[in-house]
Amino acid sequence: MNSGEPDYRALVTITTCRRLDRVRRYLPHFAQFCDSDSRFSLLLALDGTDEAYEQFCEEWSLPLVYSAETEGVGLSKNRVLERFPDFDYYFFLDDDVELTDSLVFPAHIRLAQESRIHHLSLFERDGMRTPTRETTVGDFRVAHGMFGGGQFNFFTGAGLKRVGGWHTDFAAFRRWGHTEHSYRFFHAGLTPAPFNMAIGLADTCIWHYPPPVTKAGGMAIDQDQISAVERRLMDARLDYFPVTTLSVHRFNRQPFAQIDRLAGLVGPRERYPLASRAERRQALADYSLWKARTSTGRLTRLNHLVRAAAHWPNNPRLRHQIKTGR
Repeated sequence: MNSGEPDYRALVTITTCRRLDRVRRYLPHFAQFCDSDSRFSLLLALDGTDEAYEQFCEEWSLPLVYSAETEGVGLSKNRVLERFPDFDYYFFLDDDVELTDSLVFPAHIRLAQESRIHHLSLFERDGMRTPTRETTVGDFRVAHGMFGGGQFNFFTGAGLKRVGGWHTDFAAFRRWGHTEHSYRFFHAGLTPAPFNMAIGLADTCIWHYPPPVTKAGGMAIDQDQISAVERRLMDARLDYFPVTTLSVHRFNRQPFAQIDRLAGLVGPRERYPLASRAERRQALADYSLWKARTSTGRLTRLNHLVRAAAHWPNNPRLRHQIKTGR
């Protein structure tokens, strides 16, 4: 931490389940950032038990919380809050989120401090569903809406103490719950809308969409993409539910301050140091697509598209991006 910067403690948690390949691809960049700024700590939260994950975290001295049962990402977050209740700020990211600009973390904290918004979400620019308005807070343009993604979530510790944790009703389905939790911040008066996103920070991550690890067949989904069980809880207008865990969970007791070996793997010519050869080619293709989307010059965009095709000619996202321009 540089002298003159505000002093706080923030926990960056990557939630994961049956996607160690994604963790190997994207985790080193999170480690690089957290190792460079003592205000931030990195944690992996595994929903369930997997020996390969445990071995990976032991090899790279990575803190890990894991559980006896698989109960969904909401309960996985509850386990983190139960184990580590005293951080000032919390970030929860899905394991398919790839970091491209680490300024996204201190920027969210600065925005929260300036706006007094206790919960912010981040996803692709067009991911806000049922938008309500936009506001300006300092250097940030903030979009507000009723529905959005749950891949990247920021919370103040004070806000989480006020609204509590994710509802245990979702454990039976091992999915859903982030929308109901976001609505609680809104009902408690801690946010101007259930979903609030700093538009200019959307390109600090690459948003991947691998197949879901759980499926809930037969559950009705409404026009807002909300399941019947979640809609029932949202209609109850809860503003608090205690942080509750169900299955036994454990912490591997790796210290937060010893991720320097993992952080040191990232270099200017090696973006995916732990990926297999096939994984690296796919990851580089997606990275080139991101570069094409975020570049301004036509020739530069074309160059990145050519690189993406060279790495992975059959990439379905490449065909989609060429067809739609997005």
